[in-house]
Amino acid sequence: MKTAALSAALRLGLDRPLRWLRRKSAVVLMYHGFTDRPSDGLVNYQGNRLQQETFRRQLAFLKDHCHLVTLRQVAASLSGGPALPDYAVALSIDDGYESVYTLGFPVLREAKAPATLFVATQFVDERIPLWPDRLEHAFAGAPGDAAARREVLKGLQRRAKGLVPDQRERLIAPIEAELGRALILDASAPETYRPVTWAQGKEMADSGLVEIGSHTHTHTIVTLLDEESARRELALSKSLVEKNVQRPCDLFCYPNGDYDDFSPKTSLYLKDAGYRCGLTTVAGFVAPGSDPFEMLRFGTDDRDSFEKFRMTFSLGRNLLQAARRGLA
Repeated sequence: MKTAALSAALRLGLDRPLRWLRRKSAVVLMYHGFTDRPSDGLVNYQGNRLQQETFRRQLAFLKDHCHLVTLRQVAASLSGGPALPDYAVALSIDDGYESVYTLGFPVLREAKAPATLFVATQFVDERIPLWPDRLEHAFAGAPGDAAARREVLKGLQRRAKGLVPDQRERLIAPIEAELGRALILDASAPETYRPVTWAQGKEMADSGLVEIGSHTHTHTIVTLLDEESARRELALSKSLVEKNVQRPCDLFCYPNGDYDDFSPKTSLYLKDAGYRCGLTTVAGFVAPGSDPFEMLRFGTDDRDSFEKFRMTFSLGRNLLQAARRGLA
């Protein structure tokens, strides 16, 4: 019903005045990875890996209706640099999955669309799996009803999110041992969990289309760390990107990135480390004068209809989300 109503509104052009009203504000879109196969109900149950054809369709819409800009242009504009064009959109991709190179990058090249890839450098440099993937992989091969396994998985992922690395390991390792499903990122690992290589990252950066930024080293929520650990995460991830990609790394996005996951202190850490922005996962537009170290984004995933995606670029989706927050 919601999709039918949105489709009718879009056919009538009701989104156009709402798009015009926000034309001076940029949209930063958030992706995580890509796929060319449907979810089995457990692997990719959150829809974080977007279908390649959906990504292609989205970029075609953006090319027709928006101005694609780099994230560095957005950050520069917020720090007193040149103003962005109307209807500016920047693409960001979190984590650093290999599917960005194998499935996402070909679509970016077709569309000549710039994007920023934020890598968790331990994932890429040491091929240590991201902790949500370890849990998902363990439960994907476990016996029992898929829906029941998914609910247990959701609860464990919520719990693990609020832990620092040592605590997370003490939670996850026994589960992997009990289920007999440890995720090792060798050549036999499922493609969906594998990280991009540094050579692939450099190739994308050398193309001029993809900027490589930091997503910390261990993919830990920065506000959970003490100051020394937080500063080490930011410095180490920055240095690893610069060493391997041979380009400056001054763009950053917060793991998880919700309201409790960044603060004035984390902004200070980022500035001191030489970053020019910090991206959150809080939904909203980037208006002129916004804080570049608390940059808002809109997420898109395989659960979203194309109509909902189109509404991202008008005030409509923003007003609906604000209403939901008020009700909550």
